[in-house]
Amino acid sequence: MTLRTAVLAAVLASGVALSSVMAAEPAAVQDGGELTMAITNSPPNWNPISATGDITTNRQQQWPFYPHPFLTGTDASVTLNTQLLKSATVVSENPMVLEYVIRDEAVWSDGTPITAADFEYTQQVQDPKACPDCQAAFTQGYDLITKIEASNNGKTVRMTFDKPFAPWQTLFPYIFPAHVAATYGDLATSFNTGFSENVPKVSGGPYLVESYEDGVSMTLVRNPKWYGNPPHLDTIRFRYIASVDEQVTALQNGEIDALYGGVTLDTAEAINQMFGVTTDVRPSLTYYHFSLKASGDVMGDKVLRQAIVKALDIPDMTRRTVGQYVEGAQPMTSSAYIPGQTVGGIAAVHDNTGTTGVGTGDIAGATSLLEGAGYKIVDGKLMLPDGKPLRDLEILTYSIDPIRVQLAELAQAQLAKIGITAVIDAADRSRYNPEARAGNFDIHTTATALDLGAMSLAQWYQTGAARNYFGYSSPVVDDLVNQISVTLDDAKTVDLTNQLDVALLGDGIVVPLFPITNMAVYADKFANIFANPSKYGTTMNIEEWGLKAAQ
Repeated sequence: MTLRTAVLAAVLASGVALSSVMAAEPAAVQDGGELTMAITNSPPNWNPISATGDITTNRQQQWPFYPHPFLTGTDASVTLNTQLLKSATVVSENPMVLEYVIRDEAVWSDGTPITAADFEYTQQVQDPKACPDCQAAFTQGYDLITKIEASNNGKTVRMTFDKPFAPWQTLFPYIFPAHVAATYGDLATSFNTGFSENVPKVSGGPYLVESYEDGVSMTLVRNPKWYGNPPHLDTIRFRYIASVDEQVTALQNGEIDALYGGVTLDTAEAINQMFGVTTDVRPSLTYYHFSLKASGDVMGDKVLRQAIVKALDIPDMTRRTVGQYVEGAQPMTSSAYIPGQTVGGIAAVHDNTGTTGVGTGDIAGATSLLEGAGYKIVDGKLMLPDGKPLRDLEILTYSIDPIRVQLAELAQAQLAKIGITAVIDAADRSRYNPEARAGNFDIHTTATALDLGAMSLAQWYQTGAARNYFGYSSPVVDDLVNQISVTLDDAKTVDLTNQLDVALLGDGIVVPLFPITNMAVYADKFANIFANPSKYGTTMNIEEWGLKAAQ
């Protein structure tokens, strides 16, 4: 199968319901051997649930070191991780009480049992009430837990919630070792410094760190105390290669065995010419978008933002980027749902961009909106209502990602049609996230993973959220987020989430573009390396990776 044909199988891009994608079945593999996979970034820190550590490549690299209650399949289904837990259930709805039953054999790599104490520590560092100084990426849900009770020698955990939390299965994607935390100090110190600055001392997953050289590589070996299905490969090495083009060349030359990431036209063409490799291409729950600053000297003007988002052209950007190599690629019509996505069997996607006019490339409409607020376009330059020229707007994008760079260039050209001069700041790995966190942009070219549903949007746009770099605050949005978080009815959740989406689009804060299509490319001698649609990436089934069994 060529890459182009494989991409056609990424049915999400052609609008088929996400639930219809077939799950990948693992093949028979032999024990032993090693694999080297290219990764674009070395870890920004060693805490994947911190505000600075919660990025795609970091989540993927550190997945093999932690316990996880639930797993996402290649078909985006979410299932109980039976290697860690016997069960995880809602045992009461009023009040909401969750019960996790941990397997007796589940231990950390130093032999310490995995218990309720680990759940409690992980909850506390993500709850602003328990640890106001902890710099967590995500607090929703954790801040609703009022009591944690342990029984059965700590192997049974009961959590009582102040009010229901609908996406409870998304909680605790990484469970941290409480006994290691105790060696680092108090909650904030252990979380912000101890776990963030130190290579993991112990592992609760199938592999642990043998060695690490910043910017060069990280070597993993089997965890001898791993309690789950035995991993097959002896050694897995992540080699840091920032350029995707260089990764493809390294694979072709046999310097690496595998790579994983988003598909681009260049990589599609290069891989189509390669022999001896297997390619797995699948739809992703992550999508590209522009987010706009909502504060400051000019971006605080809602009318200006509304004109900007109206002038940008989502279908045109889709055609000129992913549409060059993903046949039938569909533009987003929502910032909350991927095309074709269903929730509980309900079609979740509405044409909210059409309703609000966001991303429609409506230059006349954008111009009329501006002129109605006192702006004027004089000799191709947008003038403020006070008669002064609008300053140049800065588009922050990621130099390592060619699609984000191209999107910034397309936006630059489209905004020129309404008299806006945009300059592009193509930041490298060392600058991109710090510049974003500091709010040093007017328009941010980025991506969001929708694994958490509406709570993924809350991470960005709720007042005071860890990733709200935009100076944005909306009582309407905050209220909708709060309603969604306690709603257990799927139909109501879909309705409220679409209301949330319309509110964000209407405020000119986000322009959704198109889903990212991910690919895993690896030497034919290996098997069971899949493009996982979740934000945690291909390592979710790392214990299944291996050399093909002898025929």
